[in-house]
Amino acid sequence: MSTKELQKVLERIATWPEAAQEEALHTLQVIEEDFVVDAALAHDLERADREIERREATPQEEVFEQYGL
Repeated sequence: MSTKELQKVLERIATWPEAAQEEALHTLQVIEEDFVVDAALAHDLERADREIERREATPQEEVFEQYGL
């Protein structure tokens, strides 16, 4: 699928009935969570593993303190 095709569909969504728009939004959010967020998380985990191997990681206690855990 090309970006142009995707853009055309996204533009048409604005003309759909509200219920269909809500369903489209929900579906796109689920796709984003599955593909984009997980990809970012995987990248962060890989980076953390490399930092641990180089002994550059932040101690767990500091992370917990930073996030109030």
